[in-house]
Amino acid sequence: MNLRSNIYVLNLYSQIKDLSCEDKEKKLLGVFKELAEHILSGYFLIKKNQSDSFVKVHPTCVEFYCHEEGEGKDKIKDYSAYHRNKEDRTLDKSVFPLGILHNHISGIDMTFEQGEDPANAIRLSALIREFRIDDSGKKEDKYDMEYINIEKKKNGGIVTKPTYLYDALYSQFSIFDGFSIQWIDGEKKAVLEESSEPRINVPEYEVKNNKHVPVPQEETTAEDILTKNEKYKQCLRKWKFKLKQ
Repeated sequence: MNLRSNIYVLNLYSQIKDLSCEDKEKKLLGVFKELAEHILSGYFLIKKNQSDSFVKVHPTCVEFYCHEEGEGKDKIKDYSAYHRNKEDRTLDKSVFPLGILHNHISGIDMTFEQGEDPANAIRLSALIREFRIDDSGKKEDKYDMEYINIEKKKNGGIVTKPTYLYDALYSQFSIFDGFSIQWIDGEKKAVLEESSEPRINVPEYEVKNNKHVPVPQEETTAEDILTKNEKYKQCLRKWKFKLKQ
């Protein structure tokens, strides 16, 4: 099973270009489920150079983000995606090569963007929302990441704070010796929880003053669901997938 190969043959342009927004969301749900089955079966291998010391970081929960650049009422828009063009077109961001790790304030994305023209690209990424660490192969540079250990003890070995992935990947070995990070595919698809869920703290957006902004809590009704931080109306796209424990 090869995640890279699956992404290469995943031509979202041909799969969703002629669909309505509603039908696109149904199609994307299936696409994201299959990607999640691949991602949650594999792991990041962090190896120290000139050494047999290594650490494995296994994603256990991912959230997907998908934003179609360009204009058109049937374009999928996901304004919570960090890597996208400015709405006023003052800055068009280059398309990421396949597999770039995108670090941002909410954690780290694995990126699978499609297209060659930034003006019409499909921004596609998976935020590693939760993960576990296997450091049984770590023989050197050992030290105690207290905050991560506290998280693991609270959650049965799972780290639920996505920003801790920075440390899990980049703080294992000394830069003076050097280390590498490589994606390793699983041997078979992961078994996921029965149903996917809405992404955490992802708001629904509305247009104000020609810009898309999150719908604030004060504009919601009793029937609306709020984001976890209770600041905004929650986006209901069920683009979060979790490994069945």
